[in-house]
Amino acid sequence: MKNEFIEIDDIRVIITYHDASSSLLNEAKTKGAPLVGTYSAIKHKPHTQPGEYHLHVYDGNDQIFAINQSGSAHDGFHGVRIPNKVYQALSAKYKGWMFPPNQIIESIHYTYFLNPIEDLTYRDLIYESKIIQSEMNFFDRVKKANLNESFNLSKIDSQQDNFLKRFQSLMIESIKRIS
Repeated sequence: MKNEFIEIDDIRVIITYHDASSSLLNEAKTKGAPLVGTYSAIKHKPHTQPGEYHLHVYDGNDQIFAINQSGSAHDGFHGVRIPNKVYQALSAKYKGWMFPPNQIIESIHYTYFLNPIEDLTYRDLIYESKIIQSEMNFFDRVKKANLNESFNLSKIDSQQDNFLKRFQSLMIESIKRIS
């Protein structure tokens, strides 16, 4: 064992080395339970009623995203892509959770569309149509899984109706522009 002393002003720091094979302690460099590499996660209970269990995922001390048990975004992390290693570790560790197969966190409460349809280019019309289709599939997966009884299924149905109306409007506009 070897000791090193460092003194700065009135503060004395003692560093102890146990042997040549000792390495640095890294406990303070991550938050929560280790996942893989420098990634870790903290599981939280619902903060509100109705609410969902959710995970906060970190790379070191930096939060990279938060995800609800249903697979939707938590705390505004919409559109974040889950890294491959993290996705595999979460899927293995948190059975019964819905992680998006495309590894992109979506949200059933997020508004993607801000521009009036007449302001969209034809390419924007098609792109938005594809996004709506993936959101509709996401809604169906959430309703089918019904992971949390307190999850507001009527809100999902309402949002799904809004998306369907928007999708129909986009299709009508795109047909008008073709002819």
